Amino acid sequence: MKRFKFRPRTWIVLGVVTVVAAAAAVGGYAYFTATGSGTGSANTGSVANLSITSTTPSGIWPDGNDHAITVVVQNTGGGPQHVGTISGAVQTFPGCYGTWFQIDSIVVNADVPVGLTNFTTHIRMPVDNVDDQTGCTSQPLPIVWASN
Repeated sequence: MKRFKFRPRTWIVLGVVTVVAAAAAVGGYAYFTATGSGTGSANTGSVANLSITSTTPSGIWPDGNDHAITVVVQNTGGGPQHVGTISGAVQTFPGCYGTWFQIDSIVVNADVPVGLTNFTTHIRMPVDNVDDQTGCTSQPLPIVWASN
């Protein structure tokens, strides 16, 4: 069996082929450019109605004095929800008219975070020298709150 011998010329040829192959591997890539399109989806958070409640002030008389009310806004939505103005109105019941009371509006104009947020406002019963307001004596005042 005859052995293959590497001659100097064979080594030179192998070296040149190796250098050419390495150069082609490093700097000789060709490529195609393609564009594309597709679709995907995303889900938004949930919105929930705000729950608005308040503390119960006492000692309201037809004397025009302010009585503080803490208004509690509960946001049970999936994230912050915008609140413009919160307003309250005393409901009329037999012998006591809601229009005899004034409640200051609360201008929030901001996002309310998830959870409970407290605000303060005032209620008063202005002096009324015309109407007999005895029907309001010792009565719980039903207040309806709304926001926009």
